[in-house]
Amino acid sequence: MTSGTNFHGKIAMVTGGGSGIGRAVCRILARDGARVSVCDANLPSASETVVSLEPPGAHVALRMDVTDKDSVRAALSATQEKLKGTPTLLVNSAGIVQRSCFLEMAEETFMELVHVNLKGTFLVSQAVCNAMLDRDVAKEGAVVNIASLAGKNGLAMKSGYAATKGAVMAFTKSCAKELAK
Repeated sequence: MTSGTNFHGKIAMVTGGGSGIGRAVCRILARDGARVSVCDANLPSASETVVSLEPPGAHVALRMDVTDKDSVRAALSATQEKLKGTPTLLVNSAGIVQRSCFLEMAEETFMELVHVNLKGTFLVSQAVCNAMLDRDVAKEGAVVNIASLAGKNGLAMKSGYAATKGAVMAFTKSCAKELAK
């Protein structure tokens, strides 16, 4: 299978890269030439992803808690050190979903969704975009935030998830308007 995109020489950072959509994104980026920083709250899962990427030794697995600014900064710094450059490709794929009737949903459950799905996207995007601007590589940069049609259409029994994904869509559009210049 061939690809129309060439990411040769690019450094990519993928949150939630230890499973699901994030893992699939890591595989595509690596296949198309990027060196990938696979970031996940679960380091063994991130390491499993790295083992599956070609070429061996070109990628790194890092533990990142997207809800913690210090963890985000540490993973970004480790990416820059180990991959010898600043990521110009960012994919925010880290996310969680909780099934619950909104009438019975605990505040803690709702806030966990907000922290991981929305705050995490904010913290990682801000850190990586600032790093790209600081190193004058922003013009070649791209940020992809994974959302869901649930954010546009709503989803019964997953109102907190849908709300955070809708917020990610609005956040992404707003950031694009700011950074387009």
